[in-house]
Amino acid sequence: MGHEGHPHHEEKPLSFFASPLLSHSANQGHAYAPAETHHSHTPSIHSSNDLEHQKTADTTHVPFQNTDCDLHDSPSFHRHAEATTAELFYDLFFVANLTTFTSVLEINDKNSLTAYIGFFSLLWLTWYQVSLYDVRFSSDSVFERAAKAIHFGVMVGFAVIGPQWKPGQELPDYDIYRAFGLILMVSRFTLFAQYAVTLYYTRQYKKTIVPILAIMGSTLVAAILYGALTPVFPKDKTALDQYGEPYFLSQKSEAYIAWYVIGLSETLVTVCVSCIWRVISFKGTHMVQRMSLLTLIILGEGIIVICKSISKIVKNEFLWTAAVVGQVIAAVLIIYFLYMLYFDRMQEEHFGSIKQQIWSFGHFPLHTVLVLVLQGVSLLIIWTQAVSALNYLATDIYSVADHMGNLSYANGSDLAYDLNYTLYANVYWYIPKGVDVSTEEDQVYSLMFDISDSYDYVLADQSNETAIDDLYNDVNEVFALSVKSLFDTFSVSLPKDKSKKKEDKALDVDVLFAKYVGVFDLVFQYVFISGGLALILITVMGFLSLPGSKRKPSEYARLGINGACGLGLTLISLLKYNANLEGNFLASTGMIPTLMAVYFLCVLANHVRIPGRNKAH
Repeated sequence: MGHEGHPHHEEKPLSFFASPLLSHSANQGHAYAPAETHHSHTPSIHSSNDLEHQKTADTTHVPFQNTDCDLHDSPSFHRHAEATTAELFYDLFFVANLTTFTSVLEINDKNSLTAYIGFFSLLWLTWYQVSLYDVRFSSDSVFERAAKAIHFGVMVGFAVIGPQWKPGQELPDYDIYRAFGLILMVSRFTLFAQYAVTLYYTRQYKKTIVPILAIMGSTLVAAILYGALTPVFPKDKTALDQYGEPYFLSQKSEAYIAWYVIGLSETLVTVCVSCIWRVISFKGTHMVQRMSLLTLIILGEGIIVICKSISKIVKNEFLWTAAVVGQVIAAVLIIYFLYMLYFDRMQEEHFGSIKQQIWSFGHFPLHTVLVLVLQGVSLLIIWTQAVSALNYLATDIYSVADHMGNLSYANGSDLAYDLNYTLYANVYWYIPKGVDVSTEEDQVYSLMFDISDSYDYVLADQSNETAIDDLYNDVNEVFALSVKSLFDTFSVSLPKDKSKKKEDKALDVDVLFAKYVGVFDLVFQYVFISGGLALILITVMGFLSLPGSKRKPSEYARLGINGACGLGLTLISLLKYNANLEGNFLASTGMIPTLMAVYFLCVLANHVRIPGRNKAH
């Protein structure tokens, strides 16, 4: 479906419906017709050689034998040389949803990780279903533009539910989930109608009836199931609180899992139908370009999240240490190397109907792991800066604590002043706009009075164990509050503790820091698992798209090196089972450079040739 103009041909009025087939009139100068049709400006004029050829042509030649069969059984569809403006506009909705969702959902535990993967899966599968129709059957008409408008609206629906996407959690209200189920239903009904129009225009071709009906059936079933799931989500329940006021009870539902199953199943049906009935395969379409463009968009999203991480560091006015600069450079190179690893093996020509369809659907896991690895790398940049800032903070606080333990301060006011100055000089003077740490500041302010009084009690009686305990506990708490404030400035928060009861409990800096380490331990694991899987999937798709002329031992060796490196990256995550090794790795600045170095090795393996060998090898 294109809104592109054709400057060399007269613009036709937009019809309500349009055939996806190439008609005789469409072949004459149409943008999607074969190249020779562009020379049809003088159709009635033929050279003498052409006339002589027609007189002597052998009517038993293969083209004459196949023309009638092809006409009646194998229709010729409109083919686009490249993505239309409508498709590119649809891609903008995809990337806007991805960017927005990435910014509002923080991955800090396994639940949020699975929620992120789940939302991305539904978004990608919806995009893919629409794209499968567009690349094969889309035409420009009032109906098609109206259908595209509905698909745009569906993408807006994703944007609405994104900030409230909390699958598996107890919620007091499921109205937004019910609405989202209806949105998915409308999306599939729209696709059903689009395929129905295509079936109407291709009804005279026997080979197209069964496959299109099969796709229509799976789409219709999916739409019905999405709608049928709406009442499955819990209805609102109310109860009375201790004051007799009603409130909504939180409830848990696993009904959203069915969305994943339905979305994956209908997509597999569509792909399998296209593999079995080649008449509606991707051959001759611009599906390769569509998938490569989306890959480029996802890599661009990685650049966005990395730039956001850099902006958080800049807002906090941290000094650019060599370690942080190195992390940023390595992160950018990771994106660049991924770009080269993917696009260097891109094959524009058709490489087999079944292979091409497996290749296209293989982008689902590839794009999922790419999003995760790039999101994780951006968090590891923040982790490096946070560790550096914490080292400075801890060094200064321990210095104050040493003086306090030696009773070097003349009175409690001097201690409170020095400790307060240390906290502000390292954390609170550099809180960027938009970050609210007022609660922590108020608590620190209040604790300073307690610290001052406790120190004075210790000065008066050094055997006062109660005062000593209170003093060290209060210092420990202000340290913990400052650590929390520091991570808040980087927009890093801890997962909510479901078992935690509402009670005043002093923060312990060791316990708190261990929780933050747990967050980044998860990041470390999914970054290296995703990074390795990305390399393995790129290798598999490179193998599928490898042309016959390049199927040589040297190419297989390069693919093998890439696959082995990918496996090695995933195995690095096993450091989790050795606390000492994992702790040292997390505390180092080597995580991002390790990933970058492996990707660089793969790029070298893909391009380095053995001296003295034939260049064609």
